[in-house]
Amino acid sequence: MKKNLLLAFIALFFIASCTKLTNTEIGNGLIPPIDGIETKDTLLNVITRNFPLDSIRISKFQEMVLGNIDNDPIMGTTKAIINAEFKPLFYPYFYEVGKDSLYLDSAVLVLGYRGYWGDSANPIHLKVYEISQTSRLKQDSVYTSNSSMNLAGQIGEVTIADPRKLKDSVKPRNEAAINQIRIPLSTAFANRLLFNFDSSNAYRTDAQFSSVFRGFSIVPQSGSNTLLRVSLSDTNSKVALYYRYTRRDSIIDTVVRYFRHGVTSNANNNIIRNRAGSQAQTFLTNTATQADSLLFLQAGPGNFIRIETPALENNISNRLVHRAELIMEQEADNDPFYEKYSAPNLFLCAVPKRLDSAQFRFYVPNDISLGQGGVAANLNSFGGNVNYKTDPTGRRIASYSFNITRYVQGIITRKEKVYDLYLFAPVEDYVHTAQNSTSLYPIAAAPFNYPASGRVRLLGGNSARPDRKMRLRIIFSRL
Repeated sequence: MKKNLLLAFIALFFIASCTKLTNTEIGNGLIPPIDGIETKDTLLNVITRNFPLDSIRISKFQEMVLGNIDNDPIMGTTKAIINAEFKPLFYPYFYEVGKDSLYLDSAVLVLGYRGYWGDSANPIHLKVYEISQTSRLKQDSVYTSNSSMNLAGQIGEVTIADPRKLKDSVKPRNEAAINQIRIPLSTAFANRLLFNFDSSNAYRTDAQFSSVFRGFSIVPQSGSNTLLRVSLSDTNSKVALYYRYTRRDSIIDTVVRYFRHGVTSNANNNIIRNRAGSQAQTFLTNTATQADSLLFLQAGPGNFIRIETPALENNISNRLVHRAELIMEQEADNDPFYEKYSAPNLFLCAVPKRLDSAQFRFYVPNDISLGQGGVAANLNSFGGNVNYKTDPTGRRIASYSFNITRYVQGIITRKEKVYDLYLFAPVEDYVHTAQNSTSLYPIAAAPFNYPASGRVRLLGGNSARPDRKMRLRIIFSRL
């Protein structure tokens, strides 16, 4: 009877330890015995390496970013450009009266503002250009973040003194609104919309309009350290054309017409990373086989970390794993912006051990529960969200842990395969559900991070700080 109770207790303890996320810090030696069960706590070394990534895909339905990060000695610079189409609501498009009864007031490009990332101390200077006839946003394409457009002439400009005030209410004409980035467009361009284009030419069909006007390119100028989050699907996003017209009864009406980012419109977010002269570049140019003591991660488009766990291949004796977690924390030393440039959420995959296999990412075996459509259903308990702790100097830093208990248990008791681990900061990304799967599935139903918004420098597996470096902690009992 006692033996049966003891086995039941061990089973319950194992189940609880696999599903409940704890915030326990590293201990040494033994955890106090429970009812005669000797529970040990051990740390295993890992080998870590930095690798670059080229780009990500950002669809017109996702939030995009706009702006510059000009001052980041850890990661380098970032420039985020938005290229987008805004079109008439119907075709053939026409105005209330003939051109001789129309009077232009102004035109404004309005972008739906969703927030910002970075240091808001400096003004943000934006210029708007017409996309050149030599470039085109194809309706059915989802562009990579390194896709650029050729530019024609400048047609608008604005300086935002304080991005924090973009959420404040504005009242252009009688239109009360909040969360708008408003960029005045040139009179010459507004005249094209009101007088040059009509239902006999540009406004005749969607194809005709797209062939005459390729869209807008919103380009940040140097001098800021802020990325603005923009949603083109937001009802705030539009081109507002303000004008007056003389009615048949001789009364003058003042109206506004909107051009929208609609079904037949497309857009891309061109995000340019330049790591020249940064600390990250020093480590990213190390040879592929060299272990790194510092690790650099940015929300996509960023880079990734490859993690080896050689200690798991040493034929560990049979034992019950109560918890196995990969632990890592931020290194804030000599980082003047570690608080201003907040840390991203991270995701952990498995990859085959060949160094050329990084693109074949799949869920860590046994530790991801699949939901509808192959989407991971237990992300909160698996880990990767930013947690905060205090480092030895009292600074508030980011830390992460991943619960890979079942994966480690399978290696120990069933002699399952040991893989390398792949750590990155995705936006919306796809992985395989298993090593031999041929289909890709989204990691999550919602974005992990906003594009380019988040960066963190972690202590690597061979850091000289044993109590803070990346490590694999296992709590177990011998069987």
